[in-house]
Amino acid sequence: MFNYSGMKWLTTTLLLAAVISISSACGVSTSTNGQAAKPIDPEQVERIAFLNQIADDMYKQTMDGQVTEARNKLMQMSDQIPKIHFEGITSVEGLNALTETITQAKRVYNAAAYSPEEGQVAVAKIRLATDALTHKNQPMWLQYYKVLQNDTNNLTEDVKANKQKEALANFGKLSQHIAIIHPSLLISRDAASVEKLDSLLAFIRTNLNSQPMSTRQSESGLDHLNHVLDDLFLKNKDAIAFVPITDPRQPIIWSLGIGLIIVSVLSFVGWRMYQSGRHIVPVKQTRETENR
Repeated sequence: MFNYSGMKWLTTTLLLAAVISISSACGVSTSTNGQAAKPIDPEQVERIAFLNQIADDMYKQTMDGQVTEARNKLMQMSDQIPKIHFEGITSVEGLNALTETITQAKRVYNAAAYSPEEGQVAVAKIRLATDALTHKNQPMWLQYYKVLQNDTNNLTEDVKANKQKEALANFGKLSQHIAIIHPSLLISRDAASVEKLDSLLAFIRTNLNSQPMSTRQSESGLDHLNHVLDDLFLKNKDAIAFVPITDPRQPIIWSLGIGLIIVSVLSFVGWRMYQSGRHIVPVKQTRETENR
């Protein structure tokens, strides 16, 4: 026989789940300060795309040795920045990182003796930064994960073998690679996570330079560094599963989707209750029967 009380409990639970789910989905559409997220102006999106195209041209010209042309593109980028409203695109820290990257590049390209190596590093930072502005989900800087993973593995081996000279050299490589994507990190991720990364690098550097090298502290720092990098690159399974669900640009669609699922389940439950009820014969007990 169909358990009516159990079905009633299940129905109540599903209704409660629906309320919680929809409330949570609505909460996604608000920012941390409690205000609704503002839609990005399409005109600003076009300007960001144009900025990214300039950076791409500058990168190609730099790699081809066309320094004068690349410098002109850099000046063009500098002129475009004040015309763009970055609200909803990146944080204040991200905007500051972008402008500082362009300022540093100007010093490199306007130096009396231009350094091709420094120019390539500078334009790589800019190229990755503008790409991070235009590609929120799959920015190019995510490709650096394997590079950094290789750097940390080599550094860990040197530390375990107590090879201080080699460890310092590999730490230098790691620091250089992180420096290239650092502006992009501030554009794509929250400042607190990037500050945690910077603090760990400073901690590891101090212990590698100590005399003698602090092996245990360095290993602990590197272990924490791997976890922080996994979080920044969204290698954490929970973080990866969380991203597509809580898209603040489509909170209504997400809420409606949850609602439709709950309604479908409740409709099925109601049908089961109706079907089972057709086979139930009500029993009325009399006092005489009860006494027996």
